[in-house]
Amino acid sequence: MRSNPTLCPKRIQILLCILAAIALFKDVARASTALAYSNEDIVDFRHCSPFETLIIFVHHFEHPLALALADHPTATKNENQACLFIVFTDGGNHSHPHTWRSMAAPGLNHVVLNINDDVSVAPEGREIIVQASFEKSMFRPLLDFSLSPNVQTFNSDTWKTRPSIMPLNREAKPIHTRCRLSRSLSRAWDTAIASLTSSTFCLVPPSNTFQARLLESLRAGCIPVVLSHTQSLPFQDQLEWRLASFRYPLSMLDFIPEMLEQLEKEDVMEMRRRGRVFLARIDDAQALSKSLVAALSERIQIDLPLRPPVPSQQIAPNGVFHNTSYKFTRITSRFGTRQRSASRSYSRARWSSGRDLTYTPTTLHDVPMMPGDAPFYEGTTNIVAVNGSPRLGLTRDEEQFTAIILTYDRDDGVKKIIEKLRNCPYLNKVLEADLCLIIVVWNNLDRRPSGTWPEIHMPVEFILAERNTLLSRFMPYDRIETEAIVSLDDDIGTDQAELAFGFRMWRENRDRLVGFPDRYHKFENGKGMYGLNGNCEHSLILTGYTFVHKDLAMNYLVAHLTRKPPLKVIKKVDINNGSARSGLSSRGNHYKERDGCIQMLSALYGYNPLLFSQETARPNDNCVNGL
Repeated sequence: MRSNPTLCPKRIQILLCILAAIALFKDVARASTALAYSNEDIVDFRHCSPFETLIIFVHHFEHPLALALADHPTATKNENQACLFIVFTDGGNHSHPHTWRSMAAPGLNHVVLNINDDVSVAPEGREIIVQASFEKSMFRPLLDFSLSPNVQTFNSDTWKTRPSIMPLNREAKPIHTRCRLSRSLSRAWDTAIASLTSSTFCLVPPSNTFQARLLESLRAGCIPVVLSHTQSLPFQDQLEWRLASFRYPLSMLDFIPEMLEQLEKEDVMEMRRRGRVFLARIDDAQALSKSLVAALSERIQIDLPLRPPVPSQQIAPNGVFHNTSYKFTRITSRFGTRQRSASRSYSRARWSSGRDLTYTPTTLHDVPMMPGDAPFYEGTTNIVAVNGSPRLGLTRDEEQFTAIILTYDRDDGVKKIIEKLRNCPYLNKVLEADLCLIIVVWNNLDRRPSGTWPEIHMPVEFILAERNTLLSRFMPYDRIETEAIVSLDDDIGTDQAELAFGFRMWRENRDRLVGFPDRYHKFENGKGMYGLNGNCEHSLILTGYTFVHKDLAMNYLVAHLTRKPPLKVIKKVDINNGSARSGLSSRGNHYKERDGCIQMLSALYGYNPLLFSQETARPNDNCVNGL
């Protein structure tokens, strides 16, 4: 029987439909299987030891985020060393890299970043997906990240064009207008882009462009109002988005304006400030690379590396340091002991405050004290004094501090300070490794220290600065073995009782600058200004005589991260140690330059983070001998 040739096209069409249905069924089955995976199924720990730090390998792709990830401290060029493999796609058809096929299961130990915000890719295996939008029910909260990877390279001038979070009352509040346009929210957004910087609140409805709208709101200093309880947010497991945005269901749209009008000004300003902090996590390729790697580290519970210390170029004056009769006991450094708690207990606080995420912190300045009866129980009885000195108090382990003296050409002033530190309690040293407790940062690049210098009970080291700058005192040199640092100018007057009291105050306020000379800021002619002495108030502590945390050492930075003012300690010893040479403040343009610094830093942060305080610490003569 001869077949009818007119039926062939129909048969072919039916066959193609059957094949397409089979392929679709396989895709659905594969996607369903991928959706069933949890964060317990995404890593083969034979490639990632929990006792080593995270290592990533970035497959080559021409995109700013790919380049930034390849420059991250965890990145390697040797794929055999990697724990995670980073793969980029533009959302179209793509072939998997060879590392995909070499794993025990498809997608294992892989992270796929889709830079096409208009297209959603579905999981094909055990990979982690990072993209701007997901198809309905395709987002896996414990695996994937909902954010836009299509960001640009960091621009160091961006802060100059960003609006300040001030003033409180902006020129317009188009939130009310948008609320009346509830039937056309998308169109309302497009017409309102130009006025975002004059808006207090910005409605951000769920859509395929949600991540872009969220970014625009934050860049404008506009508080996002997310019209969904299910819309996923960038790094929502790490960032406390309730501090920077609101969530309401779309059904409450008519009530939102009145609810927002009830907010106090302090809440509005703090939410704008937090929005600026959160924006700095996702705004450009360099920022996003740090955030993404930190989030991946927490998700698979493999720590980031510790921050490498700054290598110090040590120099020594002639004919000194022959004393070998050092008697003080050193308390062993605890640097690096907070790795687990930094990425677990204190993770959200670090993310939401704006602290750097590139490395695992070697220390944490906000660890709470132990209970009041801790010294009387087994396991916590080591809260004792050393070197025969009085106990420092508090339910913390005893500790010591490092003295850093910054100098240029006041050799006589440095010698006087070193003499004052002879037999001073609570200073730190390392006999075994010959680490020092007193560091002289030598800013004069044209000469070296010479002549005879004081020989005291402990080593003194001279470190040559890379350049002549006051910032040299803030460098985390590899010779520093303590969390606490007392920063000293080379002309400062001090004595041991004053140092001991200042150190005790810092131990109670280790997330603040604790020091003696104070200043304040003021506002004149529409600009921030630098003030010498306020009327019973201060907002700045000069770092020429201040106790600081090794990782937290500048007025603006500390105030921004902690929202706490510095603590002023009453000084009873003369401020100057008698050194003859005049300092920077004697220059004619010194205070004008400080005015410029106030204005530049306020623009950089988007607001002035400095806080006024009248709080002062005054030593009790019965408790601090010598004062």
